[in-house]
Amino acid sequence: DLGSFGTPQFPVFFTPQSFIGRTSGFNSYRNYAFNSDNIKYYDTKSPYIELLVYLGGGNRNLVDVGFSRNVNENWNLGFDLSKITTNKQLAPQNQTDRQVVGTSFVGYTHYKNSKFPYEAMAYYASMSHKVAEIGGARPTSDSLQTDFFLFDNALVRLEEAQSTTKNNRLHVNQSYQIADQFQLYHIFDYEKETNNYQDFIGTTGPNNYDLYRDFYDEFLIDPDSTNEDSTMTTLSNEVGIKGDLSSVFYRFYARLRSVKWNYLLYNPGEDVVESYLGGYVRFNWRDKFAVKGNAEYLVGGDYDLEGSLSSDLINVKYRTTRYQVPFIYSDYFGNHHEWHNNFKPVFTNQLTGQVNLGFKFFEVHPKASVTSYNNFLYFNEQIDPVQSNDVFISSIGGDFNLRLFNRKEEGWHLENEVLATNVSGGAAEFVRLPDIFYNGRYFWRGNWFNDLIPVEFGIDLHARSSYFANAFAPEIQQFYVQNEQEGFGYAAADLFVNMRV
Repeated sequence: DLGSFGTPQFPVFFTPQSFIGRTSGFNSYRNYAFNSDNIKYYDTKSPYIELLVYLGGGNRNLVDVGFSRNVNENWNLGFDLSKITTNKQLAPQNQTDRQVVGTSFVGYTHYKNSKFPYEAMAYYASMSHKVAEIGGARPTSDSLQTDFFLFDNALVRLEEAQSTTKNNRLHVNQSYQIADQFQLYHIFDYEKETNNYQDFIGTTGPNNYDLYRDFYDEFLIDPDSTNEDSTMTTLSNEVGIKGDLSSVFYRFYARLRSVKWNYLLYNPGEDVVESYLGGYVRFNWRDKFAVKGNAEYLVGGDYDLEGSLSSDLINVKYRTTRYQVPFIYSDYFGNHHEWHNNFKPVFTNQLTGQVNLGFKFFEVHPKASVTSYNNFLYFNEQIDPVQSNDVFISSIGGDFNLRLFNRKEEGWHLENEVLATNVSGGAAEFVRLPDIFYNGRYFWRGNWFNDLIPVEFGIDLHARSSYFANAFAPEIQQFYVQNEQEGFGYAAADLFVNMRV
């Protein structure tokens, strides 16, 4: 991220895109929204309340409130409300000068008929995430890198800029069981995603730095103000069959998806209609191991194939995809950028494996992965989208855990995760990630006060090697390659105490 909670995010380790159809490519704030994978449905019988409050230094806070209750024995209603507030860590004007204000809401329902085999789950989710874009710290000279760490006294590159991301989704999943091993189901999805960026000419800072005109490389529409806006609307219907055959679960489906995409000042073309065919099979054998297979085909040539084997001893997964280029890479026109590209679909292969070795006091989980990209996409130093040649990313490492405890299983735990990564191939110089990445957690776990209060106390460690991490272009919400500022190799330690009452 950009150093504070709620700011744009980019994966440290590159992962293949999980969706093979057309997407917007505006993913920097997507993790702050609710999605289908992390929404829970309840059958509570009585009212249920969940409250989570996180208070962090520098007024970085998260509050999450959840409520669920049954209307009757067959029908449940609930909601979850989450709010993020983060003050500016650089050059705040006052004690309540916000950098991030994000609100996410989801209302959900679950219904299961007791007289005939019909079941339905649905939710409506919305997110509004507003960020004051400061453009990063601005050094007063090329040689004084300590200027990056002045915090309250730092100079920033933007003062009037603001990003706003909004997302609204409606999801309905209903099924009808015809036989014990056979169900018909239907899934309806609607999503509207909007991204807005605004900036206006303001004052001139120290050293005659213009807090508007000196930040951007060019002005295609207006030299005094910027208003960028994009909207993507998708509508999807999926129908299929699913069921359990002894130890085998299966699901086969067809999906029709329509996509509408446009910018404030530019319409890139006609609406897109996508047709999918897919299937999923899972086999479990006596809780000893599980085999899973997943296949999805987008009519026109794109696909997603995945197979995995998991057991107490090993976990192996292979995945190959060919997915469509996100809209932001293909066409764009705004105040500071314009491009129109005819890029090819991206092709990826990924193989991961892990071995699980457990002893009384010691656990070892060696793991390795290899990932290849063909037609790799990235933004270069000039903040232009580029499609390059092949990239090959290989990683090796694992988890190494030691436990020293007594008969009550109270005692010290030493948990370590180490990952060494190498990048090769024609586009290797444009893939930036640390060669060495480490997480450690050394702590004591037990119970105090006559075994009534579970307690942990210890230290969290993180270390990584230096690398030229990507920079961020707020006007298009994209991370891009840079060679000016190296992210220092460092180690960080946090003391912690956890108690559960």
